[in-house]
Amino acid sequence: MKITSLIIVCVSFLALSAPSTAQQCNPAPKNVASLKEIRPQSFTVEGPLAEFDPCHTSVKLQRPLFSNKPPLMIIVHGGGGVDLATRNAADAFRNKGFASLFFDSYEHNGFNQGFSFWGSRATNEARQRMIYKVTLSAYEWALKRDDINTNQIYFYGVSNGGAVLANIAGAVSQTHVKGVFAEGTPGAGLGLPDQLNVPLRMIYGKLDNYGGRSEDEMIWLRQDPCFTNTASFIHPKGNALTCNGLVNSGGRAAKPIDWYEEQKKKGADVEVWFYDNAAHGIFLGPIQKNMITYGADLRRFAWVGADASARSKLLDDIMQHYTARK
Repeated sequence: MKITSLIIVCVSFLALSAPSTAQQCNPAPKNVASLKEIRPQSFTVEGPLAEFDPCHTSVKLQRPLFSNKPPLMIIVHGGGGVDLATRNAADAFRNKGFASLFFDSYEHNGFNQGFSFWGSRATNEARQRMIYKVTLSAYEWALKRDDINTNQIYFYGVSNGGAVLANIAGAVSQTHVKGVFAEGTPGAGLGLPDQLNVPLRMIYGKLDNYGGRSEDEMIWLRQDPCFTNTASFIHPKGNALTCNGLVNSGGRAAKPIDWYEEQKKKGADVEVWFYDNAAHGIFLGPIQKNMITYGADLRRFAWVGADASARSKLLDDIMQHYTARK
């Protein structure tokens, strides 16, 4: 390797991985959350939850080359934890000029069971409670940094991460956050908020049947049972207050598309973006037509991935949104 090439490689590595602004560690409390089995092979989480710890080994903050204060994209993982889709999204946004930040909310809480457990044996509300608390804390931490543009913060998340981000959009400030991109958002878990503070873009692959009883039961049209929701957690007030395990437990939650229509009527800055040749987890890779088993024996459809054309179109749409708000 030529000396000049070696220098370029070293500079690139330093720009992506050099220690950033001084930070204070925020480890989880000693009595952090524990698992509780509520049905055979189905678990919730109880006890205090961890906040974001910038020193945690799962945290990855990387900045693009040749940018002193880039915009920040906080990437929020789905129900299975940090996966290839999370990492691919971070790479894609960094190539577009964003600093990227992602982390594993479950590992922050001391859990290391991996995707096979979290993706199929934990309740939506348990996963979303952990993801929400760490994500909001990460945002508050990012606001204190001097190496990113804190007036140009964005979020991208999928599945359970998408549901969390719909609630994050009702909690953060428009002074700092210019867009929230929530992919594959279900209606179950924390529910969906009554009010949005910042622009929200709900993203769905037209083949997204993740968790469906049939291959054409699309996630944006699904009405999950109220008992799968929780309202006993600090997040923006929303439809889970009247549809949860204690109130109207035998009812059904609102379809995500119906909640979107209600927000539009109220004048919220919200849109739904649909993508051809795409299922659940657009950044995951090529389309895979899978099945997944929840708990002990609940079999459901779980098509994931997308064609490269869908990922390219999604990135173009996000960049148009960003350019309009610079």
